[in-house]
Amino acid sequence: MNLGSLVATIFVLQLLQLPFNVATLPSVVKIGAIFTHDQKNSSTELAFKYAVYKINKDKLILPETTLEYDIQYVPKDDSFHASKKACQQVKYGVQAVFGPSDPILGQHIHSICDALDIPHLEARLDLDTEAKEFSINLYPAQSLLNAAYQDIMEFLNWTKVAIIYEDDYGLVKLRELVRSPKSREIEVNLRQADPDSYRQVLSEMKSKEIRNLIVDTRPEHMHHFLRMILQLQMNDYKYHYLFTTFDIETFDLEDFKYNFVNITAFRLVDAEDVDVRGILRDMERYQPSGNTILNKSRVIQAEPALMYDSVQVFAVGLRTLELSHALRPANISCELERSWDGGLSLINYINSVKMKGISGPIEFTEGRRIQFKLDLLKLKQHSLVKVGEWRPGAGVNVTDTVAFFEPGTANVTLLVITILKADLAVGSMTINYARESVIDFTKPFMNLGISILFKVPTSHPARLFSFMNPLAIQIWLYVLAAYVLVSVMMFVVARISPYEWNNPHPCHAGSELVENQFSLANSFWFTIGTLMQQGSDLNPKATSTRIVGGIWWFFTLIIISSYTANLAAFLTVERMITPIENAEDLAGQTDISYGTLDSGSTMTFFRDSMIETYKKMWRFMENKKPSVFVPTYEEGIQRVLQGDYAFLMESTMLDYIVQRDCNLTQIGGLLDSKGYGIATPMGSPWRDKISLAILELQEKGEIQILYDKWWKSPGDTCMRTEKGKESKANSLGVDNIGGVFVVLLCGLAFAVLIAIFEFCYSNRRSMPAERRAPVSTPASDPLQGISQSVQQQQQQPQQQEEQQQNQQHQHHQESLCSEMARELCRALRCNASSRRRRACEKCSTHVLGYTPDNPTATPLNGMRSQRSSLSVPTVELPQHIHMHHHGPPLPPGHDYDGT
Repeated sequence: MNLGSLVATIFVLQLLQLPFNVATLPSVVKIGAIFTHDQKNSSTELAFKYAVYKINKDKLILPETTLEYDIQYVPKDDSFHASKKACQQVKYGVQAVFGPSDPILGQHIHSICDALDIPHLEARLDLDTEAKEFSINLYPAQSLLNAAYQDIMEFLNWTKVAIIYEDDYGLVKLRELVRSPKSREIEVNLRQADPDSYRQVLSEMKSKEIRNLIVDTRPEHMHHFLRMILQLQMNDYKYHYLFTTFDIETFDLEDFKYNFVNITAFRLVDAEDVDVRGILRDMERYQPSGNTILNKSRVIQAEPALMYDSVQVFAVGLRTLELSHALRPANISCELERSWDGGLSLINYINSVKMKGISGPIEFTEGRRIQFKLDLLKLKQHSLVKVGEWRPGAGVNVTDTVAFFEPGTANVTLLVITILKADLAVGSMTINYARESVIDFTKPFMNLGISILFKVPTSHPARLFSFMNPLAIQIWLYVLAAYVLVSVMMFVVARISPYEWNNPHPCHAGSELVENQFSLANSFWFTIGTLMQQGSDLNPKATSTRIVGGIWWFFTLIIISSYTANLAAFLTVERMITPIENAEDLAGQTDISYGTLDSGSTMTFFRDSMIETYKKMWRFMENKKPSVFVPTYEEGIQRVLQGDYAFLMESTMLDYIVQRDCNLTQIGGLLDSKGYGIATPMGSPWRDKISLAILELQEKGEIQILYDKWWKSPGDTCMRTEKGKESKANSLGVDNIGGVFVVLLCGLAFAVLIAIFEFCYSNRRSMPAERRAPVSTPASDPLQGISQSVQQQQQQPQQQEEQQQNQQHQHHQESLCSEMARELCRALRCNASSRRRRACEKCSTHVLGYTPDNPTATPLNGMRSQRSSLSVPTVELPQHIHMHHHGPPLPPGHDYDGT
């Protein structure tokens, strides 16, 4: 081999080895990062340090190269100081600059990097639409984000929306939402608000009934905005908030979970991805004590995630550069106007990177990120959940359409109509406002309402004292009190009335004793005999006592008749244990739980109702633990059959179930009224035609025939007894027969007045006889003359004394009230029912030997004498003198005792 051939061979070998020798990276590549003072030891800085640490440790991307970083901190909004720090890093020899996140500082840093051909990697929102040669921004372009917001607004069919922004930067950010052609059909209200004006702006939105709001506020002010929503009670299902932040998962939404408020937002980091979860676990182990990259929920914010991905993108760009170019150290400074010759190649390789980071797929065009994935989040009862995603070019893909409809209105049929644009949909869909606002309905082909499904009550067990059921317990007590009152009243009135005092021995007309038949025991016997409709051997004679007896008979007539009539109802109607009769009974107790389907119009009805009873029922259902809501009708029916549970459901379904299960029944009537309709797209020509057909079928009765065929077919329905359908009899209360007690009391009062009148009348008749002096007999009577002569001779002193007493007694007049009081006291002391006959003008004695009664005399045959009101002096004859009557015979009914 000659020299020429050897030289040629060596030259070829050198050419073959040239790429490998040229494509080598320095052992150390310097990079710089600029953060503001408030970002010192923040999650963004920690994410940057961790990314460098992971690349140097794993050696997977840069096996022969180590990254070395220089971090500088600058004041916020101080561009001069930031420029000086950037120049220091350039002099240090950095080959890329990361940050800062402040837009003003970022523009100044980019101008320096662009002048020196140093790659500048950012993770911030940049509103500048012009292309930047040496800039790589991992934050999604705002134009693409606005397209995502527009797709969501179109999907939700928003026609009226308010955009709340905090500063001018936010207005510029969202201006495309107002300018876009799609937004021309939407009424857009722009309002600027800060923490001091949140309440005012939200109150204005509430008064204008603007329910859909796009909110762009700073993260540090988010909690204040959420608190204003709660204070203004704008946190129910009627409101929908679309937040522009990617960090909605880092905020406390505990107070918003259970009111069905609609909160929607996008996120960049898919924490459910397996690779992402692994990286986040490593981050959690790396983070030093006291400083965290992840929050308490193990969620990383968007800015730290983008900073981590920017370091990864830079490392991958270096790796691709290594395959074809050599990277020479940057020996430049801000004082010299010479740029880095390796910067253009490096920025081009970084711009061509395609990879998957923790913020999703990454791809750039002219330094702008054009490939990414946004997860669509929706707040539900338990937490924020992923319900779809959005990609540039593909638009929104909602995987859980039900989440975006109002509770109770979402179903598969609505999904078919709104998304797949079907011609019509038939199902058990009730017509309501929420559904009518997005789709059209035909005329209702069936009317229905909400009713209560309950287990058939068991028969009432027989009780020993069931005979007392016809009357309420208070009525029994009132009857007992009336019995005692009337008995005592009869006793007192009979004592007062003189016409109830009669001669117990009619054969002895001259008897001094009179007797009252209404003793205390007899009075009780008389009233109980009348109450039992058996009568007694006692008959009132005075007008007053007859009034007492008559009014008592009227009272017993009403009581016995009412008792008998109600007793018949209790005996003929089957008694069932029915703890509830209607919705009011259900709301007024807590022993029986009740609930609805865990979605649907029935649940919406109770949640939105303004009726106090239904609001009370909703509060019970919402707070009851365990939950009273069931996912399916079958589970609700099973809970009803288990007992102590009432299921609130639509009457059509309820009627079908009750007809086939004899253990179930409907309680009460319908709580509302609505109808089933056939759904069509908005403006469909089929709606009117179908509505006319439905009306024709209803007029012919064919719909009712079909209803009876499928609901009440004899072969499928159970055989029910009609007895169970009868309504139960109610106990008679004071409101039913309370008037009879009023009549009884009025009658007793009238009887007392009559008794007083009788006493006064009798006493007035007896006054002349009481005032009369002892009558002297004619001198022609020899017996009376002998008696007077003997008395004058033998007892003259005693006679003079007695005459003096009689004269004093004749002038003594006893008052009417004191005499009545004495009679009443005797009645209350329950004295014997016999006394000496009262003297009167017609029955005054004509016999000088009339013997007065003695208060202490011994009772005769159980009857006690009572001193008469007539006072006659006692004249005792000698033993040897006998009284004989020689005059004409006394008239019938008269005797020597003055009768």
